[in-house]
Amino acid sequence: MAVDSAKVKELRERTGLPMMDCKKALEKTNGDVDLAFEELRKEGHKAQCKLAGRTAKEGRIGANVSSDGKVGVLVALCCETEPVSKNESFQQLLRELVDVMARNHPKDAQELGQLKLPSGHTVSTTVTDLVNKIRENIGVGRFARGEGDAVIQYVHFDQKKAAMVALKGGAISDPKVAEVGKELGMHIVFSNSDPSTKPLALSRDLLDPKIVEKEREILLEMAKKDPKNSKKPEQILQKIIQGQVDKFVSSKCLLEQPYARDPTQSVSQYIKSTGTGLTVSDFVYVATDLS
Repeated sequence: MAVDSAKVKELRERTGLPMMDCKKALEKTNGDVDLAFEELRKEGHKAQCKLAGRTAKEGRIGANVSSDGKVGVLVALCCETEPVSKNESFQQLLRELVDVMARNHPKDAQELGQLKLPSGHTVSTTVTDLVNKIRENIGVGRFARGEGDAVIQYVHFDQKKAAMVALKGGAISDPKVAEVGKELGMHIVFSNSDPSTKPLALSRDLLDPKIVEKEREILLEMAKKDPKNSKKPEQILQKIIQGQVDKFVSSKCLLEQPYARDPTQSVSQYIKSTGTGLTVSDFVYVATDLS
């Protein structure tokens, strides 16, 4: 059937999709613009499923700290290519994600996906529509909400990685507190650049025992395969590797890590040296990577 060019134009303006896609949808729905719009949205869901396996390591981090400095939000919106991360629709969605997270407290991705944006559509629907429009794998990556006496964020210059630190014993209005928080954020981002130095817990009492046990098993097997240990009983080998286990645990606990700017002192020693009396209650690292 012949399709009214005015309807094609209207549908294109509503979806941002190519003229031919709009025309085909209108032909399929006998010229009904609303039905064509829904049809294109369904196709968008199909496209999202098809594209989901493609690597999405580009994107941007959205960040916000409340006016009193006690609540912070970080969220990663991920895509496949750098140009898409600069697209206005992509940027708008990121701003809306930050805003909706600042006003709510979603416990997981499913709950975040059901929150409504200013358009009246849910986050999930809006992401699907954007995939439909841009035809690239796009998705919400890791997100976090932090609370403390002072919540301070560090977003790297590329806007693809960021850290958030929740502090006790100070206010964000204190320049020294803000400086300490930024320094810790930079340390966390730097440490996450290498898997061997990625902090997994604030302190050793909070580190998952399963992670430590797995490393111990690996080190024990390596020790057993060393010819010079061939005749040593396992209890002796356990003592031999204990130092390595302790070193591993220390490398995975933020407060015990060598401070990035001055490796001669630990992170906890750096904090103490500032004279602020601050303690870290929590931290998080967020990056654009859906792979």
